[in-house]
Amino acid sequence: MKKTILLLTLLFTGLQSFSQTSPEKEILQLSNAIFKWEVENKIDSLEKVFHEKFVVVGSDGNSQLKNAYINRLKSGAFVHDNIIVEENTAIVSDNTAIVTGKGTFSVTISGNKVKLHLSYMEVFTRTDSKNPWQVIAMKANILEK
Repeated sequence: MKKTILLLTLLFTGLQSFSQTSPEKEILQLSNAIFKWEVENKIDSLEKVFHEKFVVVGSDGNSQLKNAYINRLKSGAFVHDNIIVEENTAIVSDNTAIVTGKGTFSVTISGNKVKLHLSYMEVFTRTDSKNPWQVIAMKANILEK
């Protein structure tokens, strides 16, 4: 009898966790979608997901606000050729989320192809749980091979 109750409890708990999507999974899916949109040059999708006060700090230490970054992508001066995420983790607290990860970023900068092994951090925000997540900040650092 105890085995049956334990089995039913484990089965019920497993089904509950399987059917629920956690906020962390939601943020990681959005993070991965952003990388996909960058590679596919889906500027409209990026403009929607970037917060109006968005700032990106590149691996060279230079920062750009939303309009400057979008214009750089539109111009073709900075192209994401391929992004391979090696690992990523999300932390969600209320209406703020942070993704940290590592990956290989193949980019073309002013016509020069470069492959970078980077760590990165993305900060997401939303005004409340009924509104969509938006990226307010991104930061990348070059990792030694």
